[in-house]
Amino acid sequence: MPKTHHKDAGNRLPTLFLDMEGNGLLEEAGEAIGKTVIAAEPSQVFTLFEDGLKKDTIYYAQCDKETVYDKVDQLQNINCYFRLGINLPSGEADLLDELIHKEVSIILAADRERKKWLDHFQRSQSFLVYIDPMFQPHLIQRYRSLHKQEVLEPAKELELDMEKARNTLSDAEVRILEKILEGKSNRKIEEECFLAVATVNNHVSHLTKKMKANDRTHTIKRAIEEGWVKIS
Repeated sequence: MPKTHHKDAGNRLPTLFLDMEGNGLLEEAGEAIGKTVIAAEPSQVFTLFEDGLKKDTIYYAQCDKETVYDKVDQLQNINCYFRLGINLPSGEADLLDELIHKEVSIILAADRERKKWLDHFQRSQSFLVYIDPMFQPHLIQRYRSLHKQEVLEPAKELELDMEKARNTLSDAEVRILEKILEGKSNRKIEEECFLAVATVNNHVSHLTKKMKANDRTHTIKRAIEEGWVKIS
């Protein structure tokens, strides 16, 4: 569903609201800002596009939760410039996670007190995308939850089976390979193992040849292929 990037043009775009509340405020709000308001049955929504949506016009259809899901998905394939709005009861905030991934331009809290709802409707007309602040606690909690999951997810580590590696490599080369698996550079290995940089370079060169690898990355791949590495 293409969207214009020009703010004033966005103000004049036709808007289709899927109204889960059915409180009649959309008609009042649209007329108050000089828009033509047209009601439609959910089954008639796609007929509106066949007839052509008009600028400065608000179309709305009263829908239940399941119909909203269905219509929003279907509307993604409409090749027409318009804004899609949802009048959503705050108790259905779980729908936000799905709607935000879709091409929804306006999400209003349907169960606000009348005057406040009308205020937020008018504010929404000044932005290409508008989400009622009543949903902010849900969005913030959702963000924190996702961020916490990312932080708590353990990093995968490559653990070298030294006994297996010693069948091919020297003890010094095994220690160097262990550091490579930890992602350490030659300079860092030099510091941690108290070796000269030339010595580290030689060990890396020798173990790479013994493992028939082309470079450090290929060396790690070969170690995994040989069964020397456990991923934890």
